[in-house]
Amino acid sequence: MRKINVYMILMLGVLGVSFSAIFIRSTEAPAGVIAFYRMLITTLLFLPFSLSKGSGELKALSSKDYLWCMLSGCFLALHFITWISSLEYTTVAASTVLVSLTPVFTALIGFLIFREKLSNRGVVGMAVAIAGSAIMGLSNLQLGAGSLLGDCLALSGAFFGALYITIGRGMRSKISTLTYGFLVYGSCSLLLLIINLVMKTPIFIYGIKDYLLFLGMAVFCTIGGHTIFNWSLKYLEANRVSTFMLGEPIGATIWAALLLKEFPDGGQLLSSLVILLGLYIFIYSAIKESKEQQIAA
Repeated sequence: MRKINVYMILMLGVLGVSFSAIFIRSTEAPAGVIAFYRMLITTLLFLPFSLSKGSGELKALSSKDYLWCMLSGCFLALHFITWISSLEYTTVAASTVLVSLTPVFTALIGFLIFREKLSNRGVVGMAVAIAGSAIMGLSNLQLGAGSLLGDCLALSGAFFGALYITIGRGMRSKISTLTYGFLVYGSCSLLLLIINLVMKTPIFIYGIKDYLLFLGMAVFCTIGGHTIFNWSLKYLEANRVSTFMLGEPIGATIWAALLLKEFPDGGQLLSSLVILLGLYIFIYSAIKESKEQQIAA
C-alpha cells in the first residue's frame, strides 16, 4: 500500500481517538464502567471475525502467548481506568497531553529492562517533555489538589499504556492485529468486569444515551483509532505512527473548546506545548536514528 494512503487512514485514526475524552465527559458513568463497556463492545465486534478468520491462529498459540496477551490486557485495563478517572479532576487538555507521555515511559522501560540505548537527542526530548509535565503540575497547583490528582492519574495512564505497548511490540511480531486485539481487548474486558464487581459499581443502570456513547467509544475511538494505529505498523515505522498519535491531545483540546467550552489556561497551554515539543524531538530523533542504522547496514 502506498504510504500516502496509509497517512490518510492514520489521520482518520487521530480524528477517532481525539473524540475519546469528549465522549467520556458526556457520560456520568464511573470510569470503570466506561472502560468496561468500551472494551466489551469492541471485543464483541471483533468476535465474529476472530472466530472465522483467526480461528487457526488462535488454536496455534501457545499457553505462554495467551498469558502474555492477558497480561497486556490487564495493563490496558489499568491504563483506561487511570486515564478516564483523570478526566474527573483535570482538564481535557492536561489529561490528554500527559497521557501522551507514553512513548517516554516506553523508552525508559526499554532502557531499564532490555538495556535499549537512548540517543543524546532522544534524552533531550525526554528531558523537555518531563520538564513540561513538571511545569503543568506546578501550574495546576493553583487549581487545587484535585487537579494535581488528575495529572497524576493521567501520568499513571501513560505508564500503564507503556507497559501495554512494550508487551504488544513483542507479541505483534508473531500474532496478527485481529487475533492480538481480540485476546487483549477480551482479557481487558474481563478484568474490568471483575474490578467493577469487587467495587460493587452498578453496571446496568445507565440510559440509552450512555450506551450510545459507549458504542461510539468502541467504534470510533478503539476500532477507528487505536486499531488503525496497530494496523499501520505493518506499513510504517512505530516512531512515525507515534508522531501521528501526538495529534490526539491537540484534537481533543480543540473539540473540548468547541463542544464543551473548556479552554486551557495560560499555564496549561504553555506546559502542553513544551511537552508536545519534547515528544516531537524524542520521536524525531528515533526516526533519524533508525534511518542512520539502515544506511549503515
